[in-house]
Amino acid sequence: MALSAEKAIESIHTMHVLIEKIFSGANSEQDLSLLIEHFSENFEMVGAAGKKFKFEEVKQLFANNQGKMPDIKIEIYDEEIILQHEQAIVLTYTEKHTKESGVLIRRSCALIEEIQGKMLWRFLQETFTG
Repeated sequence: MALSAEKAIESIHTMHVLIEKIFSGANSEQDLSLLIEHFSENFEMVGAAGKKFKFEEVKQLFANNQGKMPDIKIEIYDEEIILQHEQAIVLTYTEKHTKESGVLIRRSCALIEEIQGKMLWRFLQETFTG
């Protein structure tokens, strides 16, 4: 049986609720631990500006930004499954960050694996939209 698309999409929303809480400073220490549990130890990402990050660097990025964006709101929409297998799924989604200083929108592509019943993020590529 293939990995559940609904679980993968739910994972995107769950993670971004946690990210918003971490960046805004609302209960960020507890939420940081919960967020990190969603990543594979082999996680890598390429940020919207083109920089590559390994798992430890991503953990540090979130830790360093706790409470630094108190007015941030994050919306996720336009989720689309690209490829689906028994233990992994590739999907894209749009991520909108709204702050008093402005709005950033990026289109992201994620590889999510199901390992022992847990949805773990293995790879993420972000691209700013025009």
